[in-house]
Amino acid sequence: MESSAYTRQKLKILESVSPVDVSKQFMSILETFIFLDKAEQKEFAETLYQWAEQNATYKPLLFCYSKLILAFYFFYSEQYEKAFSMLAAIKEEFLEFHDSDGEAICNIIHGGIYRTFGNIDLALQSSMKGCAQLSVSGASPHFLMAAQINMGNIYYERRHYEEAIPLFKSTLEMAEPGMKYYWIVYALHGLGKIYLEQKKYDDAKNCLEKAMEASDRSGNQVSICNSLSELGNYYYSIENFVEAEKFHERALNLREQNNFTGGAITSCMRLAEIYVKDGMPVKALQLLEKGLQLAMKVNLKMKMYQVHQHLSQIYEQQNEPAKSLFHYKQFYELREQVEQEDNDRKTRNARLIFETEQTKKENTVIKKQKEEIERKNIELQETIDKLTRARVGKKAKAITLVIAIALFIMEDFILHFVLTVVNSSNYFISMVVKIITIFSLSPINKAIEAYLIRKVVKKKHEVLV
Repeated sequence: MESSAYTRQKLKILESVSPVDVSKQFMSILETFIFLDKAEQKEFAETLYQWAEQNATYKPLLFCYSKLILAFYFFYSEQYEKAFSMLAAIKEEFLEFHDSDGEAICNIIHGGIYRTFGNIDLALQSSMKGCAQLSVSGASPHFLMAAQINMGNIYYERRHYEEAIPLFKSTLEMAEPGMKYYWIVYALHGLGKIYLEQKKYDDAKNCLEKAMEASDRSGNQVSICNSLSELGNYYYSIENFVEAEKFHERALNLREQNNFTGGAITSCMRLAEIYVKDGMPVKALQLLEKGLQLAMKVNLKMKMYQVHQHLSQIYEQQNEPAKSLFHYKQFYELREQVEQEDNDRKTRNARLIFETEQTKKENTVIKKQKEEIERKNIELQETIDKLTRARVGKKAKAITLVIAIALFIMEDFILHFVLTVVNSSNYFISMVVKIITIFSLSPINKAIEAYLIRKVVKKKHEVLV
């Protein structure tokens, strides 16, 4: 299959990227990657990985980043277990490359997965680590905003609004100058929902209307649907059911057009609640039956049991106990299945987290042991070198002593030769010759020692080869 234009363009850039610009180039790729559709993300991630793997010997950091892109694809396609396991290994590689920004991105994605797994403490811890690094380096505003949104939503869900609000506001301040609509919408939704909980209705409305405007400008259908739904929830909270119905109907129509099934079922339930409030139970039942059919079509059990619960309540109000009981039983059975599946998933996730954390601890111990072994090897080599030099020094001194004795024996001959050459029997000349002979012993000793050391090194090299 032929590669997409996006893949060809990015691979062409990466083929000639210098080692110092690898990290910067991948930060840019990661920020555009999320706006590809699922098929394009898969094609690019897999093609890049295969290409980088072939060039891993020459471009190891580039290969490491290609694995990060693949893990990011798994995260975005909700294959969390695959992404989680990969990220743990990739983070270790970034540590070896001393690439703190790559490590920070791994931490931020891990934070998103931990939150999905329900481990909020580790989610916050990982997000904070990544956030701290990127706040200093400024390498990836996109992932910095992602970390802030993730932490903001965690604090919102825990009703720690004072911690959540600054994070959403910070993201908004970062996103607005560059018109980063993706994060503008997320930040405004977060603030709007908090203000609604705090009954600051004007502030909530202002934020949610701005989010709607930003969604329309972006053209992102998911953002538009979510913004319509949030405004519908706002008007429902202030009991303006006419406006609430308008926004939820628009959200439902758009979600059906784009095959956003989960969102469409939610819109059906929200509209049913409005029709019940307006005294139109028949219309509410029709919408809930529609939502149930959608949920059954894609086997969304959580949505199925929620719809059955609504149907049971409406039939109870309509004095139809048989139908109410039927739907209540369906609600109860499906909820039990969902809870069992959720518990099984949590168990798998807990085991995965434990194994990953255990591997990290083992890697830390191994790394420390490796550093200790390397340190001891250096010390041992230094000791061996000292002993070798000492042994060679003794041998060199012995040879020098032999040479000194030979020179002493040949002293008369040397003096006679020199005096004959200079045609003089001057006493000072004979003294100079003797002094030169004496002082030449030290250079001779050093030269012999250097020769012997070279000989030992050469012999060791031959043995190793």
